[in-house]
Amino acid sequence: MQYLYVLVSSPKDVYYEQFLLSVASLRLLMPNADTVLLCDSKTNESLVGKRSCHKDLVSKTVSVDPPLSMPQVEVSRWLKTSMRRHIKGDFLFIDCDTIVTKDLSSIAKSGIKLGACLDKHSLIDEHAKGKNIVGADKRLGFTSHLSNRHINSGVIFCADVPETHKVFDRWHELWQFGNSRNTVRDQPSFNMAVYENPLSFSELDGTWNCQILYNGLPFLSDAKIIHYFASDMTRRESPFLLASKEILGEIKRTGVIPTELLKNPKAAFVPEARIIAGKEMLHVVNSSFFEALVLMRKKAPGLFCFLNFFAETTKKAVKFVAVKTDKKTGGIKYYN
Repeated sequence: MQYLYVLVSSPKDVYYEQFLLSVASLRLLMPNADTVLLCDSKTNESLVGKRSCHKDLVSKTVSVDPPLSMPQVEVSRWLKTSMRRHIKGDFLFIDCDTIVTKDLSSIAKSGIKLGACLDKHSLIDEHAKGKNIVGADKRLGFTSHLSNRHINSGVIFCADVPETHKVFDRWHELWQFGNSRNTVRDQPSFNMAVYENPLSFSELDGTWNCQILYNGLPFLSDAKIIHYFASDMTRRESPFLLASKEILGEIKRTGVIPTELLKNPKAAFVPEARIIAGKEMLHVVNSSFFEALVLMRKKAPGLFCFLNFFAETTKKAVKFVAVKTDKKTGGIKYYN
């Protein structure tokens, strides 16, 4: 079985460095793994110098010419949705923004044809972006949200059988349709293709794609693959050290892989971090209001500090009234 990466990158981004970390972590645990890199011809031409460290870690590179004049972000999805056409044999596709933490060979013995995990380990009606998923589906005329499941396309097992070729061909077709209507993301089309061919698909448990930024903690101890990036959290710093700009930047400058961190990736977290749980807190954190506050803290720190001072003053006033009311009614409460 093959372990497949799809890379579309230029020296200006860090996608190559993410890929290098991921394939290095895989090879650390599986030295004899058959690893395949699928990329577009422009990316392949750029893999020289410090961007060629992967050559000792990859068994084979497959270079494909995408449609002319297609932007890089679209080339990435075009290549990903058509990967079944370019690769022969069974494969486990792994997104570049991942770290492998266990031997993955057991997936080949599972007997499934096509498998992937729930997005954010959540059903749509509990999903942080559930309304967005349903809205995107409806704009494109898709109905996959009716299953109440939204599959993450970051880790996909695919056997080389006619049924999976059918799903992938449909995925590519639906992605092209969505892209023509300004939806470049590949997950809506992937989910619709799976929804139309349910007998070909098997849901993998969360250890195969532990999305640590969203509900991944229950799967972390047994995780086989840590998926550390989330496109809707780009304005926030990741708690995962191997996702830090500093480490990716250092790899870009030196071409050296931080192997010590890769030896124990499940402990590679920043020292200062909090776990946020409970429906009320998650409702706040998942809100556009919270995202606006994070953006304000970065772009307009003065305004943020003023509003924070106002909120602190208001909190003290509310606390004073609440404590005074409790004393009158004989209640015993404590307000932090």
